[in-house]
Amino acid sequence: MNSGEVRVTVTVATSRPRPAWCPDCKANSAFAVDVHALFPTGVTFISTVAVCEICDDPDDPEVHRG
Repeated sequence: MNSGEVRVTVTVATSRPRPAWCPDCKANSAFAVDVHALFPTGVTFISTVAVCEICDDPDDPEVHRG
C-alpha cells in the first residue's frame, strides 16, 4: 500500500426478491431486488435490479412483443 492510500471494505447487500411488472411481457413475471453498498460510514442505495423469468431465460428466449 502506497503512502496516503486508504483501503475501504465495501459489502454489497440485496433486499428480498419481490414481484415486478415486466414491460416487455406485459405481465407480472419479473422479480426485483434493491442493491445496497455497506460502507464503514453507512449504507448507500445503489440501484434496483429486475429480472424477468420469461424474457431473461437463456434456454428459451421469447420473441419480444411490439
